[in-house]
Order: sequence, then structure tokens, then C-alpha cells
Amino acid sequence: MDTLFSMKLQTETIIEKLRKIGARKVMIQVPDGLKPGVFDLFNTLSKEFGIVISSDPFFGACDVGDSVLYNDVDCILQLGHSEIPNIKYPKPVVFVEYKEEKIPEINESHFQDLMDRGVQKIGLLFSIQYVEAADRVKAVLVKMGFDVLIGKNDGRLKYPGQVLGCNYSTGHSILKDVDCFLLVSTGMFHGLGAQLALQKDVYLFDLNDLTLRNLAPEADRVIRKRYAWIERAMNSRKICIVIDTKIGQKRERLAKALEEQARKADLEPILIYSNNASPTDYENMRCDAVVFTGCPRVPIDDQERYSMPVLTAPEFRAAIKAVRNNRYVMDEIVSTD
Repeated sequence: MDTLFSMKLQTETIIEKLRKIGARKVMIQVPDGLKPGVFDLFNTLSKEFGIVISSDPFFGACDVGDSVLYNDVDCILQLGHSEIPNIKYPKPVVFVEYKEEKIPEINESHFQDLMDRGVQKIGLLFSIQYVEAADRVKAVLVKMGFDVLIGKNDGRLKYPGQVLGCNYSTGHSILKDVDCFLLVSTGMFHGLGAQLALQKDVYLFDLNDLTLRNLAPEADRVIRKRYAWIERAMNSRKICIVIDTKIGQKRERLAKALEEQARKADLEPILIYSNNASPTDYENMRCDAVVFTGCPRVPIDDQERYSMPVLTAPEFRAAIKAVRNNRYVMDEIVSTD
């Protein structure tokens, strides 16, 4: 089923939900992959509601846009993501999950490598679009004789087994009970995060090409780079500690705790509020290092855009020796202020 047809089938459900909350003026957030269907959606919904379409980029259910936009509407419609249960949204938000329905044929040969490695207990993970594909994968694995476990979700995740780029609680909950993890997804984003966060091998079953890939070597390369930036930050003095104003990424208390630790280390920290990280801003401030308390993937995935070290909270604490860890610690968002 193609994306446009899938969205058309959900239009009636969307209208029912908007009616139920008494919506009159609605802001729609549309990810790039679903933008081809925006004309049909606008034309249909605008017959009954005032519709404002946001073209600004957004980063999932943690980001409902700038208050300049949502203050002027009484409801937000976000396409493609599942809600984050423990976020207190500023306006009613209707989430329309997009789940990939074009599931390719999955068979035992795709997981033979796990059998050859002697794996017995597998922790099954998935990104939200592939929950139905994960069910098929589980059925194949069980048929092969594997013991498949699905971890419990914390308050930031909607489904057991689900992962976000900033939260792998479903993996942590079964870490001691499995030999490895298998993530059903596409691309490296969620897989790399899972491997950095979890202390056992993570295998990505990529539905784009039906390949199975051990992500431990890739994570090792990333960790070596992160330690190089941590070491470089050890000589920093002027520190910008960034508080992200996105509703689901704002960790002000964490930022203030880091500020206090920085002062105890005889550094010069300042607190910065920002909705979008910009290398130019920090370069203009002449800071030596940046500590980003919003999405932890910004330092990891975007470091090459910056001329100075951009660290997560655990990385910064390691740099100033506020904590001593025997392994790399991935920053994860459990709750926000």
C-alpha cells in the first residue's frame, strides 16, 4: 500500500479525532516522506477546519514546532510519529502514526548468521514504522528455535520493543536476559544509537535490502572519535551549555547541574537557550566547547559541522572528570523538564 493511499484511508479517523477535541484551527506537521500527500490532506481537512501547514523541519514527537506557530492554533496534527507519553504538550496533539505496510518476504535464511554464532536469546527492537514487520521477524525467529524477548517501555515510549534515537529503555530492561539484540528498521540512525547505548551486540535487520549487520564495529569507530573530542575538550575553559527549547528535549535542570559542575572544575560556563543548534552562533561566542542537553544525537551525528567539541552531558562529565566510567555512556532522554 503506497503512502498516499494509506494517508487517505486515515483521513476519516483524523477528522473524528479533531472533532472529538473540538478543534477549529489546526497546525499540521508533515515529515519529508509524507509531503507528497499534503495537497490531498489540506483540501480534505480545510472543508471543516482552518488549516496551517508548517514547512519547518521537526524531529519527531519531541518537537511540535515554534510557539509562534502553535500559539495561533488550538490543535496540532503531527504525521508519521507516535506520541511520547510523558511529555506535557502545550496544545492538544493528534498523532497519526505511519507504519510501513509494504513488508518484504522474510525467511529463515536472513537470520542464519545468528544461528551459526550460537545465539539463543534475542532482544527484539524496532523503530515505529516497522512494528508490523517486527511481528513477522519474531514469528520467523521463533520458528527457528530462538527465544525472542521484547523489552518493557518506559514513559517516553509508547510500545514495548520500540526505540527512539534518544531512548533505548526497551533494550535496557532485558539487557541481562539476552545474548544480543536485533533491530528491525532501515538505515543506521536507530541502530547506531542502540549499539552505543546497549552493552551487547546489536544486529540491524535493514528492510531496505534485507541484510543483517552487526553494528558493534561501526559503534567502536564512533566511540573512538567521541573520545578524541572528549580529550580535546579537557583543555576547554569557556563552555556554552545549551538548553534546547523543544518541548520534548528541554532539560533545564540537567543544564544547571552541569553548570554547577563546570564551575567546581574552575571553568567559565554560560547557559544558552536555543531551538536549533547553529555552529556559527557558538563560533561567534568564542567558546571552547559546547555541551548540548537537547537531543543527544546532535553531538554524535553532527560533530563535523562544528569547529569546537560538542559534547553530550555524560561526555562532558567525563571530560572534567566529574565521573569515572569504564565504558562509553550514551546520553538518553528519559524525561524532560
